[in-house]
Amino acid sequence: METPQLIGGFKQKFEKFVYLYKKTKQENELLRIENQNLKALLDQNEKELEENKHRLKTNELAKTFLASGGNDQEAKLKINRIVREIDNCIALLNR
Repeated sequence: METPQLIGGFKQKFEKFVYLYKKTKQENELLRIENQNLKALLDQNEKELEENKHRLKTNELAKTFLASGGNDQEAKLKINRIVREIDNCIALLNR
């Protein structure tokens, strides 16, 4: 092969390499953004799960108080006080 043909072949291969590099870099950035979005969604779902677990425990506690045959208003006040104490503990843990 002659030198101009070798240079032309090398140039084509190099341009293809640059094109593939840019394409891969762009795909990588899109995947990185998608990954961040999925992590944010996972964090949001985990928070929601914890809130639902908290509500479930509160409801179970309320049913326990109400099933004991006590005063409904008094039981609700106790539950609210306990929930406030738990929320305060959670707030302290988050600091």
